[in-house]
Amino acid sequence: MNLPLSDLNGIDDSLSHELEQLHADPTTQLALRCRRIAMGIAIAVSLTGAGVLSVSYLPLPHWMPANVALGLLLAGMTLALQSHSLIRLLPVRLLALCLAALVTLLGLAAVAHGLHLPGPGLEAFLADLTRPVTGGPAMPMHPISAFSLLLAGTGLLLQDVRTQQQHAPTEFIALSLAALNLVPLAGLAYQVGALADLGNAVPVPATAALAFFGLGTGLLLSQPSRSLMAIITDNVPGGQMLRRSLPQTLLVLVLLNWIISRGALLGLYGQPMVSPILTLLNSTVILVIFWRTAATVNDEYRARLQSASNLAEASSLLIAVSDNTDDLIFVKNREGKLIFANPATLRSLGKTREEVLQHGSNELLSNPDEAAQIDRDDQRIMQGNVSVTLEQTLHLSQGERTYSSTKAPWFDARGQLLGLIGISTDISTRKEMERQLKQREAELEATISQRTAVLRKLGDHLESVREEEKRSIARELHDDMGASLTSLNMHLDSIYKALPDEPKWADKSARVRALVASLVATTRRIQIGLRPIMLDLFGLKAGIVEQLEEFEQRTGIVCKTSLPDDDVALPHKLEITLYRMLQEALNNVAKHAQASKVDVILDVDEDQAILTIRDDGIGIAPERINNQSTYGIRGLSERASFLGGTANVFANPVRGTTVRITLPAQL
Repeated sequence: MNLPLSDLNGIDDSLSHELEQLHADPTTQLALRCRRIAMGIAIAVSLTGAGVLSVSYLPLPHWMPANVALGLLLAGMTLALQSHSLIRLLPVRLLALCLAALVTLLGLAAVAHGLHLPGPGLEAFLADLTRPVTGGPAMPMHPISAFSLLLAGTGLLLQDVRTQQQHAPTEFIALSLAALNLVPLAGLAYQVGALADLGNAVPVPATAALAFFGLGTGLLLSQPSRSLMAIITDNVPGGQMLRRSLPQTLLVLVLLNWIISRGALLGLYGQPMVSPILTLLNSTVILVIFWRTAATVNDEYRARLQSASNLAEASSLLIAVSDNTDDLIFVKNREGKLIFANPATLRSLGKTREEVLQHGSNELLSNPDEAAQIDRDDQRIMQGNVSVTLEQTLHLSQGERTYSSTKAPWFDARGQLLGLIGISTDISTRKEMERQLKQREAELEATISQRTAVLRKLGDHLESVREEEKRSIARELHDDMGASLTSLNMHLDSIYKALPDEPKWADKSARVRALVASLVATTRRIQIGLRPIMLDLFGLKAGIVEQLEEFEQRTGIVCKTSLPDDDVALPHKLEITLYRMLQEALNNVAKHAQASKVDVILDVDEDQAILTIRDDGIGIAPERINNQSTYGIRGLSERASFLGGTANVFANPVRGTTVRITLPAQL
């Protein structure tokens, strides 16, 4: 029978997974060890049968009949297959059943021949079946060996059979097989002929009896989870006591009995002394072994009681915390189904404990998208083997709730993934407060933006009014004051000519002329400060040059300029702003810098206009740069920010201060 390759791969994966579980669990590790021992016994029995068959042609003393050897070979192969994990494959299972059937037929034939069953032609047929298969010299088969073959084949055939009470007939057959062959083995060990041959003319071969005894033991060990073997393989006090005490007890008793019997045979003491000595020694051995076992069991029992007490105390604390907290505490298995939920979780879901346990998210939540997202997050956390904190918004019976959930994978003591543990805190109130706070912040920002726009508009209006007032004052100074001073100067010239040509009048005339010239210069300087004529008539470049010339004449500080070669085309408001900011920066240089030279650089492109004023003075202290009480620096920043630009003041690397003003080229 051929299986598809995909089925074989699936079976192989399943077997690998089960083997990993066997290696992980202490109890199943013991069961795996039993299977390995059964496998070793099966191989030894098979090799024994094969070895006897291989030498049956030779003129040597035979250890057992060839038919018995053939039966042992087939039985050992069958037990080896049944002890291997590949027995789950159908072809392997069918092969094992066929081999077990052959062993059973061989045993039936041997038993029928030994019982001399009547029937025409049956005697000759059975004689041919039980004839040595190798054709060598015949060796009679002992009835014990014949019945052992039948029991072995029957036990192998019924390996997977269970009764309604979950008992396994193979266990009792295996015990019968081992006990049946233990009798001749004891007779051979103690040299008791009545036990060695059981009243038959043909003795039981020691090799055959030992092989059948091992076969019965292997049948028991090959299925360690069955009712009788489970008592030994379970990791409970009874099983531990049996595993500790039974082997050493049997070994010590058998060894003592053999020594006492050998002593009687050697004449060290009389036969009547054998029974009292055996009784005394056996009782002493059993008392010591079981006393020690009882003490060990008591110690383990006390330790388990203490562990149970500690566990109960820890459990009570955990239950108290779990039941009295408002946080949601839950545990899920690897399939995403709830296996624990505290009262807070039940209240949030609006369900009873019976309604939520062993149910998944899609069965507990009304929104399928939210349930699917939770399942995806849970699988990601379990696969990643890391603890994760995330926010989840769920639509529950009491409305929309937001939870901050911390989830972590759940492992057992051996590191195997069991599921997921989670703790969720209801942060709906906090999220609502955050939402309201953000809304108020948005409203405040909108209010500030509106007020800022109003203030900017008002500032723009005030700046326009101020510039208009300056222009009006400058015009009045030019038109009225300038004309009056010019007329006054002309009249004074006429008066000077009419005065006598005397030294005192010449001196007074010179003083009056100087005073009038100073008044004219002061008027012109005030007029330029209020509204530069060159800026209005010829643009920003001319205004900067005029201002620097006036500054150099007034302060004696050398001024150098770097201006664009092309005409500068900027909005008039930007030109006024740059002019006033240059004026403010130069005033600061004159007051505080103690400089001997000032460089003024103007760069204009399509996007922005950059005005840089750099002096070689004493520099500016770092604490004065961010000092909001310094009106000069604050005035520069306010003017620049009003038009969407910046004004930066920083100390030069060597000495001096640099003011860099950046304004957008278009308003």
